[in-house]
Amino acid sequence: MIKNNEILFLVRSYNEWEHLISTIEHIKKWWFNKILVVDDWSNDWTYEKLNNRNDIFYIRHLLNRWWWAALETGFEFIRKFENKLKIKYIVTFDADWQHDIADIKNFINAMSKYNVDIILWSRFMENSYENMPILRKLILKWSKLFTFIMSNIKISDPHNGYRMIKIDVIKKIHLTMDWFEYASELIDIIANNFKLVEVPVNIKYTEYSLSKWQKNLNALNIVLKMIRNKFLK
Repeated sequence: MIKNNEILFLVRSYNEWEHLISTIEHIKKWWFNKILVVDDWSNDWTYEKLNNRNDIFYIRHLLNRWWWAALETGFEFIRKFENKLKIKYIVTFDADWQHDIADIKNFINAMSKYNVDIILWSRFMENSYENMPILRKLILKWSKLFTFIMSNIKISDPHNGYRMIKIDVIKKIHLTMDWFEYASELIDIIANNFKLVEVPVNIKYTEYSLSKWQKNLNALNIVLKMIRNKFLK
């Protein structure tokens, strides 16, 4: 049986201190006390609010490096202090209230039932999303096909930020791709090395969370960078 103290929540944040504080408290209300926040050089009140807290782990970048670097920084911290942390699983979680902490029950149940290496969220298994713009939905659906072509893996929601990962997997993952294409790089690594299963989650799109997402036109840049990294290096 998976215990709460065996799980560490890895939360990436950039200029989200108002939502971040409530996110941390919400995680704690579910009796998860091991939380690592990677602050990607926020210029709001994040540092002032978190730097002196002794109930979380807090890391701050010295410059803004975007999502992949924040995730890799968190992975490196976990690899370095694995023995002291005494954890077996990592949950990657966003600070903008888009993820529903209640879905962790599905993650834990699936990890226990299937004994896989990674649990991935899916917004599309049960159409469990609210207020998703049509164009955003089309782009995410298209990414499913593109991921299959590039990585030969069938998953319903490739660009997923809500994951549960075994600690042994973290030791073997080193991300290098920048911006949002890191998610496709991560899927590529997973497809060739680990066992995974998807579970449905509840995603809420708000005006705030949508404003922080990548612009739709950036999808083409991501595709071109992925092709370059996979075939031209």
